[in-house]
Amino acid sequence: MCLPKDLKGVTIQRIVTLVGNILCLNFGIMFGITPAHMKLYMEEETPLNHVASLADVACISGCLFASAAVGAIICGLLSQRIGPRAMLLLSGLLQISSWFCIHFGYDILHIYSSRVFGGLAAGATFIVLPIFIAEISEEQNISSLIATIEQWRTVGIMIGFILGQYLQYEYVGLVAACISCAFTMMFPFSQESPYYYMRQGDITGLEKSLRWFRGVRRMSDRNRPEFLRELNGFKSNMEINTIADKNIPLNYLLRMTLYTVLLVVGVQLSGVYVIFTWSEQILSNNVFINLSTDVSVVILSVTQFVGTTITVWLAPLLTRKLLLFSAALICAGASLGLALCICIEVREELKWASSGLLLVHIFFANMGLYPLISLIPTEMVHTQLRFCLTSLSWALSWLMIFILVQYYEYFLTLIGLHGYFIIFGVSCTCVAAFALFLLPETRGKTSEELQQIMGYENSANVSQINISQSEHIRQEQF
Repeated sequence: MCLPKDLKGVTIQRIVTLVGNILCLNFGIMFGITPAHMKLYMEEETPLNHVASLADVACISGCLFASAAVGAIICGLLSQRIGPRAMLLLSGLLQISSWFCIHFGYDILHIYSSRVFGGLAAGATFIVLPIFIAEISEEQNISSLIATIEQWRTVGIMIGFILGQYLQYEYVGLVAACISCAFTMMFPFSQESPYYYMRQGDITGLEKSLRWFRGVRRMSDRNRPEFLRELNGFKSNMEINTIADKNIPLNYLLRMTLYTVLLVVGVQLSGVYVIFTWSEQILSNNVFINLSTDVSVVILSVTQFVGTTITVWLAPLLTRKLLLFSAALICAGASLGLALCICIEVREELKWASSGLLLVHIFFANMGLYPLISLIPTEMVHTQLRFCLTSLSWALSWLMIFILVQYYEYFLTLIGLHGYFIIFGVSCTCVAAFALFLLPETRGKTSEELQQIMGYENSANVSQINISQSEHIRQEQF
């Protein structure tokens, strides 16, 4: 990007994060339009060449989440070779393809293709973007910048619901494609992460990238003490090759795998995606107040946006362990209480109770659960394992959502709607227990301290890069 020379590094990091979050915005729009378009495809005025059945439209969301699982595995591992910036650019191209399929498509197979492309992009984005942001940012900004990922996702879902309900079908794909094109035109001007160049042993690329992200534009700025300390830290790590040993302790590997899978899968099973996907059926089944489904989903989408926005404001101040535990516990209570209300079929005058419980569940899931599944792994997981473990965890979580969404009607007849909310409540309870008994507090701890807590005690494998006047703002592992 051609940025003014006087911009500070923090401002540049925020601009790059903002542009990267267009991918999250676009995924939210894709997901948000789905319920309204599923309903449209089954009507006589369908834009397709034939009326779709309930099984056909169920596969639309199923394709989105199944392809996200595939994208999480493939793109997450591929980004280690080509770099996170290149992977994000590829995700942008996939999103453009998905919107073209919607705009020009006339058969249900074209709609499936759009969700496959969109799902592949989502699978890559939610793994690569948090790591990219963590690698380009200074430590005091990492938590608030990563939290914006979920904020922009919820904004996209809110916009998607509005576009799907009120904008003519032919224009939805065009509007969203223009947003994707904006990302594709702006993001190439960003630099690749300095850590990617370090792992590749490219000193020239590393120095250029570091200067760009730290706002060092003039020759005189290159002698700033804090910049020189950080640059020398990178170079010394390249020269002495302080890359983590390939033989990572087995107990550490198993523990980190368990922790990341429990965190990501547990949070995803809180049920937010299932509730929104089948909002037409769930919200009309004695779960929400006597409003139309269209108005109800907008209220829920605004609620989740408010929750994520609060987290963005408070992320640098909140302890991860306490936030995750309290949010998961509240979500568990709300979900199980809602299951009870559905099971006993509360009277009309008590319908406000089930409505309030649903709002509480959505609010705290997006305030305390979803932002942390992007933040905690970047703080806790060893750099050598970060792409692998997050890819595995997100793939499993997308797969679980695919099963719950794709076979919603089958499970509904088997366990009922209250059974779904029991699943959500039990999952949140497991996340609360994990946060209370297993998860270490990551806020304010260095990488070396966290690795020792998690059982990886070889401190020689943790590189220390001093980049601030306090002589130690950031530690990263290589």
